[in-house]
Amino acid sequence: MSGRLFQLAWRNLWRNRRRTLIAMAAIGLGYAMLLFVACLMAGLRQQMIESGTGLVLSDIEVHAPDYYPDRPIYQTLGGREGTDVSALVAAIAADPRVHAASPRVYGYGLVSAAHQSAGAEILGVVPDQEPKITVLHTRIVKGSYLTEQMPKGVVMGDTLATMIGVEVGSEIVLLTQAADGSMGNDLYTVAGIFHSGLDAIDQGLVLMSLASLQQLLHLPPGRIHEIAMKLHDITEETTAAALQGQLSKTLPVRVRAWPELAPELADYVQFNRRVTFILFFIFFLLSVIGIVNTMLLAIIERTRELGMLMAVGMRPAQVVGLIVAEAASLAGASLVLGGALAVPLLWYLQVHGLNMGSDQGEVSLAGVVVGHLWYGQQDFTAYTQAALGLAVTALVSALYPALRAARFRPTEALRKV
Repeated sequence: MSGRLFQLAWRNLWRNRRRTLIAMAAIGLGYAMLLFVACLMAGLRQQMIESGTGLVLSDIEVHAPDYYPDRPIYQTLGGREGTDVSALVAAIAADPRVHAASPRVYGYGLVSAAHQSAGAEILGVVPDQEPKITVLHTRIVKGSYLTEQMPKGVVMGDTLATMIGVEVGSEIVLLTQAADGSMGNDLYTVAGIFHSGLDAIDQGLVLMSLASLQQLLHLPPGRIHEIAMKLHDITEETTAAALQGQLSKTLPVRVRAWPELAPELADYVQFNRRVTFILFFIFFLLSVIGIVNTMLLAIIERTRELGMLMAVGMRPAQVVGLIVAEAASLAGASLVLGGALAVPLLWYLQVHGLNMGSDQGEVSLAGVVVGHLWYGQQDFTAYTQAALGLAVTALVSALYPALRAARFRPTEALRKV
């Protein structure tokens, strides 16, 4: 299409200024809201992934091949001989995509205090490395987090602490089956109490130092269950496969990323994307209706004019091109208007967030905790898809009115009033 054709199409649009403005405002506002929803949904996905991996799970975990999902105590990295933990952690941390890595040991046992007891998962971590992976240290509501200076200190969830009736400074007994089949038990002091917002964690998790838990489980220093890591970019999907290939050369391992470790969360992320797609589809459908209606009214009003143009030599293909150019101009102007309207909305969503008005402050969704403020995140892929989708929608929507106009017979069209 020549520039002159677009110039004529643009001029034709404004011959009925009111109708064009109404159509442009409707499509532009719809496009702005579509960008708003895309930004909000992308932010919600990011918040849920960070929340789901930030409490205990981590972005990627390295286990022995047969460790997950049953997690037997004796199934450690490197088998019964163990491995050089420091060297393995250093090899993982050397990957430029990895922000931090930290070893862990898991146990399962009975937590007892006075006359009350409860079952719990026991997680052994390195106190000065684990906070680089997870954020549980920021959820301490009483006392303090683990420190190397207090090897017999433990941190537990507030629900568990209430169940067995302990406070900061109380002594508890941990009873568990050790890796060699014997029973491990020892006396510990409650150093801190956390509140994560998830019942499964708050009533069933005890944190202690890695060395202390290895001693309780009769595991030598070289035997650990996993290495957890935090990535610079959690959306990077190739890191797990790359580490699998790299580490497998020296040690039998299985590297798993969070979608495999938390399938429920991964399913929600996919559901979130499908909802965004459905909203896009609904908007494009409404755009089709608006553009077809605008173009049909335009050619009905200009039937006599189009007949005259065809009578003096305009070919049907040129009539189709003119109508399609008008629809493209309308879509382009609507995109510009919608983008301008969306800029302050997206800025507000990213800076201040959308207050969902939860009285509890936090809500649990798909097994993770989400705050009452939902922040947006730029999703330029979705923005581009929306713009291209609207452009294609405009062109497709204009085909029916354009083909109808191209079938006009000049002699009949000239008789229209």
